Amino acid sequence: MNIFVLTGAGLSVESGLDTFRDKDGLWSRFDPMKLATPGAFASNPDEVHAFYNMRRKNLLSAEPNAAHCALAHLQAGLAGHGSLFLVTQNIDDLHERAGSERVIHMHGELLKARCTGCAAATPWFEDLSVSNPCPNCDHTGTL
Repeated sequence: MNIFVLTGAGLSVESGLDTFRDKDGLWSRFDPMKLATPGAFASNPDEVHAFYNMRRKNLLSAEPNAAHCALAHLQAGLAGHGSLFLVTQNIDDLHERAGSERVIHMHGELLKARCTGCAAATPWFEDLSVSNPCPNCDHTGTL
């Protein structure tokens, strides 16, 4: 048996993470055009970094919930008899922390920094700023 699962922001609400578009979601409090576009990063990288640093701290204090754990259990249980193809719109790592493997992240991952210069993606768990050099190409202001 092969199963395809697509998850979104609602799955991580029980873990304490905000959705984007709900009535009380992130975009009700923050302007996405100032925080979530390449133009926003180009014009005000400090503001964009501050927003994502806040979100990264929230994520690091969150724990997978029962839904994350159930999907990991299902994926493990199908091994050898089928597969679970898990795709998420979430940028959190709660599926992986619950034990899921081979998770496809449609919108990137909050705990990775991508360099706009060389395109390298690097695991990143700390605050990020324009002064951080890319571990791959050593350019600053590009993560």
